[in-house]
Amino acid sequence: MSWLGVALYRVRMRCPRCGATGVDAQGLCLRCGLRIGAPPPVQRNPLLIPGIAFAVVAVLMIAAVIVYAATSGDGSDDTVAAPTAAPVTTAGTPETTVGPSVGPSPSDSTSPGASPSPSGDPCIVGVWLEERHDEDLTTPDGTVVTVHGGGTFQRYSYDGVAFFDYDNGLRLAGTKGSSRYEFLFTGFISYTYRVENGEIIYSNPRAQGTELLYNDNGHVYTRNLSARNLPPRKLNCGNVAMNLTSAGLNIDLKRTSARQ
Repeated sequence: MSWLGVALYRVRMRCPRCGATGVDAQGLCLRCGLRIGAPPPVQRNPLLIPGIAFAVVAVLMIAAVIVYAATSGDGSDDTVAAPTAAPVTTAGTPETTVGPSVGPSPSDSTSPGASPSPSGDPCIVGVWLEERHDEDLTTPDGTVVTVHGGGTFQRYSYDGVAFFDYDNGLRLAGTKGSSRYEFLFTGFISYTYRVENGEIIYSNPRAQGTELLYNDNGHVYTRNLSARNLPPRKLNCGNVAMNLTSAGLNIDLKRTSARQ
């Protein structure tokens, strides 16, 4: 019922005794108790039912959004990584590591009946010190002088590399007539070598150092150490001593270390 209908109904329901318009549920006047009739119907809001329906729909939509947000996420969370299978190993089978092959140790060449080195003679392998070095050298003016000295370390490796180390300097001095000459070599020279028919054959010289010459008048020259091509040297090798000879050359050496 509209508000206008309610107002008209209350006018009709006015108590004839006291003039009041209010009645209770039994239709009695609230002031004097005279029965007048049934109370007017309760006025209803016309927007109540649509408002309730809208509120229910809104609640359902909010609930749906909350459930979706809770159960969904970025793609990375939905994907479960598969477990990585552990490597399969065979019990009791040791792992094998492949490495470079190891050649014979230096001590192998010293034992009786040891196989020769690739250079051709296991006796020469090792480090030797020149105790005496006699050699004919030629000066820039063509004078051939027999000089004497020592102190060079000669190293012969198992795989055929010879290394001449002049250490603090090799001094070779000699006289020709009344003139004295002195050669000073510093640095080193390396060669590849092999032993054939009792001789050492040298090749591929490489030098690094200096070579100086002095005479009675003083300093003659200083130049880079020459990578000389050596002629074959006759070899006489023993356990502790070795002798090398060629035309105009004689060197006596002693072993200073185990064979390399």
